[in-house]
Amino acid sequence: MTRGKIIRSLGGFYTIDSDLGCLEARAKGNFRHFGYKPLVGDWVTISFDHKEGVDNLAYIESIEERKNTLIRPPVANIDQVLLCIPVQDPKYNLPLIDSLLVHYALEGLPVLILISKADLNPQEAEKLKEIYSKTHYSCYLMNLKEEESKEKLLPLLEGKTTALAGVSGAGKSTLTSLCINQNLKTGGVSEKTKRGKHTTRHVELYPGQGFYLLDTPGFSRLDIESIQAEDLALYFPEMKEDLGHCKFLDCNHINEPGCAIKEKLAQGEIPQSRYENYCNLFKELKEKEKNKWR
Repeated sequence: MTRGKIIRSLGGFYTIDSDLGCLEARAKGNFRHFGYKPLVGDWVTISFDHKEGVDNLAYIESIEERKNTLIRPPVANIDQVLLCIPVQDPKYNLPLIDSLLVHYALEGLPVLILISKADLNPQEAEKLKEIYSKTHYSCYLMNLKEEESKEKLLPLLEGKTTALAGVSGAGKSTLTSLCINQNLKTGGVSEKTKRGKHTTRHVELYPGQGFYLLDTPGFSRLDIESIQAEDLALYFPEMKEDLGHCKFLDCNHINEPGCAIKEKLAQGEIPQSRYENYCNLFKELKEKEKNKWR
């Protein structure tokens, strides 16, 4: 028996990173019988079927207990998310960024924010960093074409499986290439739409020196309707710390008097864009709750 980590799944075959190198394997039929499918990121035990004329045909025998599971993308055992936000080409989208942050907070995943292409507009990059530094997320400014960016990144990745998230064209594939010393295909930006061209077609883990990187397909929209509108502030770290300090226990932090969150907003401790996106998400969740009963 050999232990390894699934780094790719394609056409019913699984590529497994193990002490024996990268192995191709299939899942035993009993997984299908119980409706349990191996995922990229799974730690598995594999065996070999030495049939005559077949070289080391490998089978997944068992899957170790998962630390966590994401549905979109379908992957297991993620330690952290590195959210890539491009300053421009394509232009960043603050509502989408905040939806992503809520999504990963809901999943219980730590998030690091990397502001990419900072060299294209240093002033705008600093503005973004100021916004998200107030939210208690760790923020980093980087030009991914510079070798010194690699020196900053590697300590953040060491010993972890990190999912790269963000819109297409944010620099995820460039970052992966930089950290694992391989040239991956990058999509650039469409001249017509000014949006990134989607290049990541499947979920794949890339092994580095003591870490794994997951380059996920670019996101355009996330569904977070599993959250109750009244609980939304729990997923905004800069608001969560003051919940319970409002005049009213059922304060929604929108129109109520004596709101501790709005007081922090007035003092500049909560970024205006973050508060506006909170209000818009709150209204969106409320509307979806109403539509459930129609």
